[in-house]
Amino acid sequence: MFQPLALRLRNWRLRQATRRKLAMLDDRLLADIGTQRDTIGDFIARRADETEGC
Repeated sequence: MFQPLALRLRNWRLRQATRRKLAMLDDRLLADIGTQRDTIGDFIARRADETEGC
């Protein structure tokens, strides 16, 4: 019954942790992984969409 809610909460926490970790990187490292500081949120959303399709 609460499985989808628990899964959504876990995924949200994972995205928030990822956002914090990416924000700590310098601009050069962000460029190496293909993003910029102001597009971290879009980068995370794009990666989440890719992994949900699997």
